[in-house]
Amino acid sequence: MPSLVGSEMCIRDSPYTFDLFGNDHILSIILIIIFYVLFLCFNEKIGIKNKSEIFPIVLSFIILSLDISEDIIRYITGYYSIEKDLPLQLCTIGIYVAVIALLKKNQIAFELIFYWGLVGASQAILTPDSDLFELKIFFMYSQAYHSALIFSVLWLVIKCNMRMQIEYIPRVVLITNLVVVVISVINYLLDSNYMFLRVKPNSVSPFLIGDWPVYIIMVQFFSIVIVFLFIKIQDLLFLQVSSKQ
Repeated sequence: MPSLVGSEMCIRDSPYTFDLFGNDHILSIILIIIFYVLFLCFNEKIGIKNKSEIFPIVLSFIILSLDISEDIIRYITGYYSIEKDLPLQLCTIGIYVAVIALLKKNQIAFELIFYWGLVGASQAILTPDSDLFELKIFFMYSQAYHSALIFSVLWLVIKCNMRMQIEYIPRVVLITNLVVVVISVINYLLDSNYMFLRVKPNSVSPFLIGDWPVYIIMVQFFSIVIVFLFIKIQDLLFLQVSSKQ
């Protein structure tokens, strides 16, 4: 126990200052892009059959492990808080939805992770909330599991032939807003800010326009526009993959 306390004090005495588009941030983005490009270029050479259940299980385990182990580290180092670390952010909810989509090939789960994962996770990677990174390892965790969420969508589209359609957007938006209502109640009870429904995140995202509740409406508007563009990109990838099969 003394060694644990000592290590905790050592970590807490060395807080991390996140620098937007600084060396750590740029390096992580470059590594993520390289990984995605390699997958898109060589996915047909990967020796895993489309219907194999092995890789989705492995990917699900990795995603869940990242989320759970971060919570453990936050608890050990004294940074865990019920008001901000329950799995109630959109992307952390998305982790469990992604697992359902990967393991069950559930269409609605896929649609949700397409919407939440591609739009939300990409924003979290490019313009994260710096207030969440008390330690450098928390920034690393954030980049890792957000990029894993996006990779889950790529895998489901390219290797499992699952597709998001424009006509599915209203259903996804409806479910998302039902989640917003539930999380809003939880925020009221816990005096928390899950899904940033009470206070804007400390982010330079261009989609965070206006004060409450205007920024919530604007984020949803821009999210619909972006997911529409992602659907078009998905269709191009699907045609490319289909032509090679």
